[in-house]
Amino acid sequence: MANEIGKRYECVECGALYLVVKRGGGTIECHGVPAVQQAAKQLPSSD
Repeated sequence: MANEIGKRYECVECGALYLVVKRGGGTIECHGVPAVQQAAKQLPSSD
């Protein structure tokens, strides 16, 4: 699975956050455990 630019990942062990700034293959790991991609946050409307 390729990492997409701009996606955020979180370590389930220690809570470290990672922001992908360069596309690449493989997985992001922390403490030997794959990091989990964070869900997109809903932005407030600009009305």
